[in-house]
Formats: sequence, structure tokens, C-alpha cells
Amino acid sequence: MPQPRRLPPQIDPGPPLPDAYPALRVGAEFFMRGVDLLAQAQSGSHIHGLIFMTLWHAQLGESQGKTMGVRALARTIGLPYETVRRHTLDLMRRGQCVKFKNGLMVPPHVLSRARNVALLRKLYLEATRMLGDLGRIGIARIISGPRKLRIVGQLSKEQTDIAHAGMRSLLAGVRIAMDFADGDLLKALVYSAIWTANVKHITSVTPTAFRTVLPDHLRRPVSVMAVANSLRLPYETTRRHAAALVDQGICVRVGGRGILVPAAFHQTRVDLAVRSHGIVLEFLTELRRAGIKV
Repeated sequence: MPQPRRLPPQIDPGPPLPDAYPALRVGAEFFMRGVDLLAQAQSGSHIHGLIFMTLWHAQLGESQGKTMGVRALARTIGLPYETVRRHTLDLMRRGQCVKFKNGLMVPPHVLSRARNVALLRKLYLEATRMLGDLGRIGIARIISGPRKLRIVGQLSKEQTDIAHAGMRSLLAGVRIAMDFADGDLLKALVYSAIWTANVKHITSVTPTAFRTVLPDHLRRPVSVMAVANSLRLPYETTRRHAAALVDQGICVRVGGRGILVPAAFHQTRVDLAVRSHGIVLEFLTELRRAGIKV
């Protein structure tokens, strides 16, 4: 039987802030579920979904009717200008956004379509689920009663506020992942899917059992096929990006059991934990500004 590759010595410097790593793991679960919503939003295309949601986000609240130019979109997302330009042209051809003199926007009649209303509902559900998980680790305090989703009709103001805060958190998480991956969206998604799967069993059951970087003997390798399925990506595309992560020393293969991101690598990127923790705290701050008790 193949032996797992020996991993480098682990010296845990501890979390940069209290509860940073539990919050990071909970936030990453929300991020991966949100990434799946991005793909669903635009017929399986993560880039289409990301551009569409970024335009939508720019039009929230007092910014209704605001447009964004392609260059501003590219800077916000972290993708090359030409990539964004090409995908926005396709979105315009499909009637998902329109171009005005000052830039692009998603028309109100598109946002009011059943498909996009359903997407907002799903964002609300996922954001509420994250709130519950943050409550379990002592970061959020849910004071009001259970938030039941209306199956039909428009979301309530509170539900809409939670969904919009979740949208902002998702897009901020994408930007962190894109910065890590030097603008390579698929690399960012494959990396995120691998390390999140490695620690999912801890996040789902005992999220505060480890307040620092989880040691390797508690991380569970994940197969490339499982990563491909979770991201709705072709197996070969996922395999190629996973292999590149191994070659770069970011991931390691553990015998025939799969791939994991070792603790030693996480310990070199404390900045990712700090920024991700900040997103979680900003999510809660935004809800409190909206009058939601958390």
C-alpha cells in the first residue's frame, strides 16, 4: 500500500485573533455553498455568475441604477480585463445585463425574474445557516426567533438585508481567493474546495474544538472527483489544477486517499485567516447596522 507523503514539521503560531480559525472554517463553508450558487446563477459558468452578482451587488440599496464599467468590474473581481470584457459581451447577448454610456447594469426586470428571486432566497438561507454556525462558536448571538423563509412572494426586509449581507460576504471571499491565486479563478476555487473539505468534519460537528490551525492527523484527504463534483467542473480541469497545486507545494497527495492542504502551508498564510475573519465580522456589523440583533 502506498505510504502517505511525510509532511513538514508543524509549528502552530496560534490564531491571529481569538476565534479567527473557527470563524474561517465556518465562513469557508458558506463560501463554498455560495460558489455553487454562482454557478447555478448563470447556467454553470462561475465567471458569468460572478460578473452578474458583482453588477447586482453594485446596484443594492441607495446605489440602485448604478452602472459599472468593464475595467471597474475587472478590478473589483480581480480578473483580467479581456476575460471580463468577453464574458460581459456574452451576458449582454443573453439579455442578462445591458450597456449604457457609463457602464453596465442588470435591469430591474431581470432581477425580478423568478430565477433570480429564487437565488436571493437561497442566499438568505445560506447566510442564515452561517449565522447559526457563528452562534455555535460564540461569535453571533441570535436574539430574535427562528427566521422562517417565505416560500412565495417577496422576502421581508430582514430577509433581504440578510441575503444582501451574504452576497457582499461571498463576493469579498471571492476577492480574497482571487488574490491568493493571482487572478486564476479556477485555481482559487479548487484550492478552496480542497482545504474546506479537509476540515469539514470538524466544522460541522465541533467547530471550536480547535481554535488554531487544524493538525494534519485530523485533516481528511479529498479525492479530485469529489472536488470536481462539488464545483460542477469537469474532472480533467479539476485534476490539472489540483496537480499544479501539488507541484507548487500548496497541496500534498496522501497515498491513494486523496489530496490535502497541510497545516504547515496554512501557517504560512495567516493573512488569509485574518482577512477571512474580517469578512465574518463585517457581515455581522452590516446586519447590526440594519437593525438585526445578532
